[in-house]
Amino acid sequence: MSASLVLLAVFVVSGAIIVAGALKIADLVARLRALEKQVLTDPLTGAFNRRHLDVCLRGAIERRRRGGESACLALFDVDRFKDVNDLLGHAAGDAVLKAIVALFQRRARTLDLLFRTGGEEFALLLPRTGPEAALVVADRLRALIAASRLIFGHVMTVSVGVSELRDGQSPHDWIADAERALYAAKRTGRNQVSLVRNQTDGLVRDQADGAVSHRTA
Repeated sequence: MSASLVLLAVFVVSGAIIVAGALKIADLVARLRALEKQVLTDPLTGAFNRRHLDVCLRGAIERRRRGGESACLALFDVDRFKDVNDLLGHAAGDAVLKAIVALFQRRARTLDLLFRTGGEEFALLLPRTGPEAALVVADRLRALIAASRLIFGHVMTVSVGVSELRDGQSPHDWIADAERALYAAKRTGRNQVSLVRNQTDGLVRDQADGAVSHRTA
């Protein structure tokens, strides 16, 4: 065999090895991405899961500590969701949850992150967002869900609690503030948004629970 043929054979074999290696790497990357999706997302709806929420809340808290970046957290709870499961079955309930996430993903801002935190509960993290802007975003989503016919013959609504991140706050405390606002929205009639403001900003707060309720027709 001539030297040129030997070199050509070596080149072909080397190329085949490189291609095979690249295919293996591509396959490995695809597998890692699939695994990451399983770890970070809710399998039913495709929203991020509670574990990832904890990570993202800590990131927002660190950005506020380092650079004073504002952030708000909105907790959404589907009103009377148990009635859907009881009357129409769990498949209908699952369809409602998936439809709500699809609405969020189409209409929420690109910087916002959606998480499923429980059965019919969701959290929306709003980075670089003050309380008034967060209130507008949350209420637009609330109104969108109320106007959408997610199940034929049934009007589905959500109650929302919004909390502004405060200096020195832990993820647990931040969530607790948003939960307090959510309970206020539930207690005062559902299908509305309640807001807990930064306790150091001097803004007027509801004397009962620190929530400011906002509702549109």
